[in-house]
Amino acid sequence: MTIASNLSFRLAAILLAGFIALQLLIAAVSLPATDNPRRAHNLPLPEEAAAIVGAIDRAPPGERVALARTLDGALYSLRLVPRLPDRWKASAELEDIAGAYRSVLPGRGISVEGRRPRFGGRFGATPRAARFFAPIRVGIALRSGGVLLVTSRPSDRARAYLQGRAVVGALGGLVLLIALLFAVRQTTRPLAALSSGVRGLAEDLDAPDLPETGPREVRALAAAFNAMKREIRALMAERTRVLGAIAHDLRTYLTRLRLRAEYIDDPGQRARAVRDLDEMTALVNDTLVLADRDAAPTPRPERVALAPMLADIVGAHVELGGAVALGPVPDTLAIAATPLALRRMLDNLIGNGLRHGEQVAVTVVAGAGWIDIAVEDDGPGVPPELLATLGQPFHRLDPSRSRDTGGAGLGLAIVRALADRDRATLVFETGVAGGLRVTLRYRPADPPA
Repeated sequence: MTIASNLSFRLAAILLAGFIALQLLIAAVSLPATDNPRRAHNLPLPEEAAAIVGAIDRAPPGERVALARTLDGALYSLRLVPRLPDRWKASAELEDIAGAYRSVLPGRGISVEGRRPRFGGRFGATPRAARFFAPIRVGIALRSGGVLLVTSRPSDRARAYLQGRAVVGALGGLVLLIALLFAVRQTTRPLAALSSGVRGLAEDLDAPDLPETGPREVRALAAAFNAMKREIRALMAERTRVLGAIAHDLRTYLTRLRLRAEYIDDPGQRARAVRDLDEMTALVNDTLVLADRDAAPTPRPERVALAPMLADIVGAHVELGGAVALGPVPDTLAIAATPLALRRMLDNLIGNGLRHGEQVAVTVVAGAGWIDIAVEDDGPGVPPELLATLGQPFHRLDPSRSRDTGGAGLGLAIVRALADRDRATLVFETGVAGGLRVTLRYRPADPPA
């Protein structure tokens, strides 16, 4: 699962994007807007500029700086400088602004400077963010000497006030965002538990019911899932009871037929009838094994030492004449498994290998957090495109129904069923010699107490 597919991450991303958009909107709206088309870029009106210049010219020399600081509290800033700043470059594009100031301040030197903002063409002369970060500066010569520098940017006091409001708004929004993220996490946590329960349904029908917590919709979904699980468990139990009853009755009739077959005079026909009855009995037993997988309680894995277990299983096949070789197995290797299930799986796999090939090799490989038990034969193997179909009930590559060439197709299905109950991973692949290689991957057993 990628991060982008996580519900909590998506909701958090939506909240974060909304928070950023809200902050940008607040910043854009909070910037001063002009209330007069002649107040270009939020500079003072020409009449206001003339009044300010006249007041400074009439003030005593020692009070002019203090007067400029007193007037410097608006959405534009004022400063007295002895001359225009270095690298001052008058802009021809702003000549209209300079002409407006010259019309009310005749005979004074006036120069306007300002670089073009990246998005200035979209906003024209309105004092939006583009001109806030690329201000216009107007230099007006004073009769008493010096230059009054007017900048289309809020004064220091106004900027301090706006920055304070922005910090408070950002902190408040951040606290709200954290609270919303926490609420989202608390809301989606029951969904994660529900997802985990759904994934575990196929592994264990007897798992505890999901807690019905969280929002109303999530509680309703958990309750529906719990009810569905109870219905499935009841259906599986009913199926097993039916199969058990059928198997019990079939065994009775099969036993009677087995006894009556002894009265067949023709030895060949008697042998065929007995073989058919034995195959029917084995088929019933194999089917019950598959049914018991879903009805029986999940077994508790035990610590199984591999060296003696594999030596015993391989030795039994060798005594019956099977060419089975066991690779080296360290005495310290142990897995968490059900002993009877492990023995049944390996017996089936070795028997399947001897049925289709002449030799079978059993090897063990241990890695970090896993132990593989591989059973490989030297038979004709399985086409790669058909490997995925192995282990399906009643599916056989050989269309023959004779148990001498593969039976009813339940051997590998039983192996897969028992591996699932043992929480083992089953892999079918082509062996080195071209035969079939079946690998059972277990987790190592915990160290003995």
